[in-house]
Amino acid sequence: MPTTLASEVERRARDTYGVVPNLFSALSDYTGMPGAVYMAADEALTGGLLSPVEQQAILLDLARYYGSRYDAVVHARLALDAGLSPGAIDQLLQGELPSADPLRALVEASRASCEQRGWLDAETLGAFQSRGVSRGKLFEIFALIGMKAFTGFTLHITGVEVDDALKPTEAQLSTVPEKPADVRRQRLFIG
Repeated sequence: MPTTLASEVERRARDTYGVVPNLFSALSDYTGMPGAVYMAADEALTGGLLSPVEQQAILLDLARYYGSRYDAVVHARLALDAGLSPGAIDQLLQGELPSADPLRALVEASRASCEQRGWLDAETLGAFQSRGVSRGKLFEIFALIGMKAFTGFTLHITGVEVDDALKPTEAQLSTVPEKPADVRRQRLFIG
């Protein structure tokens, strides 16, 4: 039975998104806190430094990194709506970097942050800064990493299906992750 907070999150999701995403429904019987935090973060990011296209490029790459089919489809739809081309979406989901900065630098910064657990040395930080990845944008990337770690981990143990409204987007994608990007991550995330 959903908690009071979970019921409130479902109501807010329905008001905000027009539907309760399957991810939130999967959480409702257990707790409402992650959904509430996710919605607050999602709202806060709309006023951030990263543009919608930049956010979606990073989120698509993180969906691939965490092996999250659900996130890949959700963010493919949002990326299309933000103006990212279908070809660029497929490239990101295949693990290819964008061809030019600033997207290339932002995705590289996200990957380096994940691989190095945020321990970026002064030289690396300087190199990203010179390519337009400010400290503020890097901190927003950290927030996106946290959001996708949460959803990726949750989706791995719940097996949530892609929402019906997103099935047409899923059918258009040539690459959709099924598991983490490499065997080390598979062991880390799914045992």
